[in-house]
Amino acid sequence: MTRSFFASRDLRARLAWLRRVLPVAVFLAVLAYEAFGYFVLHTFSNFTHLLSDLLIYGTIGPVTIWFTISWIARRIEEADHALAARDQAEYEQQRAVEAARGQERLLAAVCSNSADAILTLDNAGILQTWNRGAEMIFGYAAAEVVGKHFRVILPPELETRGEVEWLAEQVKARGFVRNYETERIAKDGRRVIVDLTRTVLYNEQGDVIGSSAILRDITERVRAEQAIQQLNLELEAKVAERTAQLAAATDELRRRNRELEIANQELQKLDELKSEFVSMVSHELRAPLTNINGSIELLLSGDAPCYDRGHRELLQIVGEQSARLTRLVQGILNVSRIEAGQLILQPQAFNIVALIEKVIGVWESRGVTHQFEHPQAQNLPSIWADRDRTEEVLFNLIDNATKYSPENAPIRVEAESDGKFVTVSVSDRGIGIPSEEVDKIFDKFHRVDRSDHTETYGHGLGLFICRRLIEAQGGRIGVESVLGEGSTFRFSLPLAGRGEVETAVTPKRQSGGRR
Repeated sequence: MTRSFFASRDLRARLAWLRRVLPVAVFLAVLAYEAFGYFVLHTFSNFTHLLSDLLIYGTIGPVTIWFTISWIARRIEEADHALAARDQAEYEQQRAVEAARGQERLLAAVCSNSADAILTLDNAGILQTWNRGAEMIFGYAAAEVVGKHFRVILPPELETRGEVEWLAEQVKARGFVRNYETERIAKDGRRVIVDLTRTVLYNEQGDVIGSSAILRDITERVRAEQAIQQLNLELEAKVAERTAQLAAATDELRRRNRELEIANQELQKLDELKSEFVSMVSHELRAPLTNINGSIELLLSGDAPCYDRGHRELLQIVGEQSARLTRLVQGILNVSRIEAGQLILQPQAFNIVALIEKVIGVWESRGVTHQFEHPQAQNLPSIWADRDRTEEVLFNLIDNATKYSPENAPIRVEAESDGKFVTVSVSDRGIGIPSEEVDKIFDKFHRVDRSDHTETYGHGLGLFICRRLIEAQGGRIGVESVLGEGSTFRFSLPLAGRGEVETAVTPKRQSGGRR
């Protein structure tokens, strides 16, 4: 409607102008031609005059009409372009206005329905708007607070402390206050901790017309933070208390460690004194015992008539007990040397089977009733060990087998090689070892209690010495036993060619052992 109205009005104005101008122009053109014909063409012939009339009237009329219609068409087209441009501008302007109105409606909806309280105040602090978030946080309906001063939600003590004036100064100086934590009062008297953002509002002329305020309820967050702070304080107090307790315990532990160190030093001194005393007594006992043993042997080998059967039996008893005491003294001396680190080994390569045959021959020459089963292995490689100490170990194991086996029971001695070690085993058909005694059998001074109450002599040093001698040579020793069926003691020593070049490693202690 607007476009057609403006187009018709413009066109009418142009046509009215053309209606006034065109007759006058045609009249003046005809007048000029007639004057030209009257003064100039009357001298020419009629035919020439006719041609001039046809040329003038046949050309001026159509040309005038063509120019006139073309001029009108151009003016209409220009009017259409102008109208189109004007319509496009009006359309763009209308779209911008509608978009602005949509943004305003959206902003109004956001502000109205926001969960945060969004308020506007005039320059006097009077509430102008009150959204849904403010109703939810403070409990007031808009009709109850709009038109009132914002002190309705302000705690009195904050106003007394000058918070209102301070906020006004900050907003005036900076134009806004952001993330200011403060308190407000709800309708039911409940204190609400809020995060406040306040901004100055200006009109189109740039004058201050009030301010807006956004208040976010952070009560639960602040209380949670306070609870966490309280827990942290309690935890720090407990940590400090526990640290003090640990420090006190550490001091007490240090004190006890010092006492234990002092006691340990005293025990070491006592142990050294004991070892020295035992060594001294043993050495002092060896000389008289040697003399006693020698004297008894001489007496028993004599042919004096005073040596009747009773006297010889008594001398044999004295000799046996003296030999027993000599073995005890020698065992104690060996233990003392081992514990003092004074054990001297002289390793060499030798045939273990030959050594076993030698030891068995010694026992068989003593007239024991047990039956010895000799090793079946032949051509075993030589071992690298101290021959005398190995013989001592083998002798002690066979001695145990004879003590704890019934008469005429077999005692089997075997040897075998695995390419790295030679393992020697001594098996008997004796009483066996209880399972609870197996782990203690190689301990010093440990003896197995006999279930049959048969008295068997021993000091509990033989197996201890055997273990220490074997381990000192890079070997291992252990036992397998079934109570009531017998026991098998095994010890392993490195082959010659390995023990000479490799460092001996402390062997693992195998299960079991006895005597």
